[in-house]
This record gives sequence, structure tokens and C-alpha cells, in this order.
Amino acid sequence: MGTENSATARSWAAFACAAALAASPAAARADAGAPLPGYWETTNTWIFVFHFKTVERKCFTAADIAGVLQGPSNSHYACTYPTREAGDGHLVLKGTCVETHGQVAQISAQGAYDPTTFNLTADLRTRIAGIPLRGTGTTSARRLGDTCPLEVPKPRRDRGGG
Repeated sequence: MGTENSATARSWAAFACAAALAASPAAARADAGAPLPGYWETTNTWIFVFHFKTVERKCFTAADIAGVLQGPSNSHYACTYPTREAGDGHLVLKGTCVETHGQVAQISAQGAYDPTTFNLTADLRTRIAGIPLRGTGTTSARRLGDTCPLEVPKPRRDRGGG
């Protein structure tokens, strides 16, 4: 598989974890046990053509959490989640994302959360160059505190083969 297709695979996998993580607090906003705004560390591990892992520290404001109610999408992907259930510390998402060039991926995820932790397992299915591909991933997050540092360091990436 060429470099372009490998980059596409990594992009889909990273987006799937990020989208699912972002969806949980918003979908559960009425849930008193929903993740709180603040400074969070997330670890995403994916096996999607290649194995890779990212660790990122990021601030989530109340506005960020509320904004996700519109559906986790960005300028590269438009996503819909016909199944979106969150409450009592549990999350289930099932949907479809389409990237700007028409690539389609089916995403399903389930997880658990509380005000200071979040854990998610996700499954992604797509086709690249006509070949059906499946990826699996996990996101584990923990809240580091109420306030965010002035400058948040860039994410570390480990793209090892293990």
C-alpha cells in the first residue's frame, strides 16, 4: 500500500477515536456523571493497517463539550451518528463519516466514563483502493485538572510496529 493510502488509514483511525471521545461529554450533558471540562490527557491506540499510538494533552471547555452536540465532524469529515446513546456512565455510537473526497467509513464505539475518566473501544470499517479494511482502537483519557496550562505541548506520536 502506498504512502498516500497509509496516511489515509492513519487519518481515519485518529479521527475515529477523537470523534468518539468528543461525542461522549456532549451526548451526556444531562448526565451528572459526564466528563468535566478541564485539562485532559488522552491515549489513543489503533491497529488500522499499521499500529500506532498518540498521547495528547488538551483543554476541553464547557463550550467545547456543548459544541459537540452538533455532531463530531470537521473540515475533512462529515459524520452522522443515527445511534448515539449516553448516560449513566456508558456510551454507544454507531454512524458514518464521509471525508471531503468521498471516502466513507462506518464507525461503532462503546465505552464508559465518569467526571474524571473516559475509556472507549471503537471499530472502523472502510475501503481504500477498493480493498475492505477494518481497524480497531481504544481511547483512554484522564482529567488532569480544572485549569489548563498557558501552552499545551504538541502530541507525542509513537508509530511503532508492535
